[in-house]
Amino acid sequence: MGVLSNNKVNNNNNNNDYSNDYTISSGKYDLSSINPLVEPMPARYEFYKRLKLFPWWLRYNLGIAKEAVLKDKIIGLGTMMGLQDRWIHRIVRHAVAEFSKKGLGADYYGYHNIDHELESAYFTLLSANGQESTEKENKFSQDDIKYLFVAALFHDYDPLKQFDKPHEDSVEWVLRNDDKIKDLIKDVGINIDIVIAIIHRTAYPFRGKIAQHAEKRMEELFDYAGISKNDTNSREHYKELGWFLSVSERIAGYALGGIDRSMELARTNAHALGWHPSRISEESVKYFSILKEEKEMFERVLYAVPDDYKKNFFDNVAAFKEAWAKEIEVRNSIRRNKISLTTVAEKVEGKDGLDPHTKESVLDIYRKSHRPVGISSEKQFRKSLDSNDTILISLRVKDNNDDISEEIVGYVKGGPLENYQIRHGTHDTNLGKKNTAYMEWISIRPGFWGETGGHVLRMEFLREAKHRGYSYVTSYVHRNVVMQRINKGENIEIVQKYDPDKLDYYRVDLNTMTSPISEAVAYNKSETLQSMDMINIEMDKNYPIID
Repeated sequence: MGVLSNNKVNNNNNNNDYSNDYTISSGKYDLSSINPLVEPMPARYEFYKRLKLFPWWLRYNLGIAKEAVLKDKIIGLGTMMGLQDRWIHRIVRHAVAEFSKKGLGADYYGYHNIDHELESAYFTLLSANGQESTEKENKFSQDDIKYLFVAALFHDYDPLKQFDKPHEDSVEWVLRNDDKIKDLIKDVGINIDIVIAIIHRTAYPFRGKIAQHAEKRMEELFDYAGISKNDTNSREHYKELGWFLSVSERIAGYALGGIDRSMELARTNAHALGWHPSRISEESVKYFSILKEEKEMFERVLYAVPDDYKKNFFDNVAAFKEAWAKEIEVRNSIRRNKISLTTVAEKVEGKDGLDPHTKESVLDIYRKSHRPVGISSEKQFRKSLDSNDTILISLRVKDNNDDISEEIVGYVKGGPLENYQIRHGTHDTNLGKKNTAYMEWISIRPGFWGETGGHVLRMEFLREAKHRGYSYVTSYVHRNVVMQRINKGENIEIVQKYDPDKLDYYRVDLNTMTSPISEAVAYNKSETLQSMDMINIEMDKNYPIID
């Protein structure tokens, strides 16, 4: 870590005020957005949003929500490190309030939400505090701690983003136009230009054009902050603070929580990046392995936190590697015809509802799946399984005697559109006509994804919906997936596009399908088997886990 020179940083937060006309190197930041989630809302919707958030706000203020627990940990640790407790309380409360009101709160299903910001802020403080017991040159000054904390808390603050992954230029624009944040930064005597420069260093992956743009912008921001071009020590110091934050925020959630939290992070990150679910474990292993390229900073960050967090991280990394190995084993068995899959349209019979074994198997998969849109309450989901108007298709394993086993490895569920609350911004003209079935998220156990199971589940759902007299099926799915289906000739209409998450609402017209759905299912099964690579998949040795 470079040593700060005696040159003073210009802490006048009113200079270079871009509130009215801020431009970035790529041009004027366009405030217009096609994202229905950030378009101006009518007053009644704002009131509804506040009502919807009220139960969470109540739990938060009572100190029982996850975010409240993190807030208390941050305040306790920050105060111990010399930050003023009232100031920490104010800035954290503002962050939680703004993220929540802007749609990036606890109810946002994406990766870059308020939970990630709080985890990043807490973990960054933990590691910064641990530097006290390391080499002298690694210790942080009081201003360094303030810069790291504020940058960590707002590094993904991009409510107008075009993608789930925030853009640092957009974060800069939002920060400069939030008077409360500017006042809070000014209150502790640090410079907003340096805060933003540190945030620009968190751009990922920090290579190629991304790194070039960030480096150029950081140099401009250092100029605005009054740091002389000759003062290379100060400039390098703040760049290293940004690198420290970059590594900290990338490993925070995986170190603070167990494997369930890590899998949740991986699923949300997979959706944000448009990964197929079959790639989650593999891509997660790659994600951790890339940290070897930053081994110096990785070790500095991780080895300064308490031992239980280090153990959490390495246990979670090992669990992803183990999960990937198991998935490869399952896929090899399927591809070598040692395992075959089939679908079953489940029936709700009698007063007891769905068969108890089937219900518990589906619930187990439901609990381990990411559900961006659909029934988010397990109690509500369980109740819906016993409803006569629910469509439930299970994916089951067949044994060597061609008998269907009781093992359920996936499912797709849905029912009348009127039973669901669709996303804000979606206007379905068929709502209330009772002619549309809504299909929830397809859920499949790891290892069984990517072997035609998802496709066959979807096609069987369409068949069953048509059999029950529906004219349309609607759902939400990633835009890339919709376009692939359209390009293959499926009769699909995109009703509403969404940015930044690209989780679009689409409609299938069951009345205009050119061939019987059952034939389409059989065709796709045989086509997949014919094109299947029968050679065993192997783990790529290029992705070793960090030692």
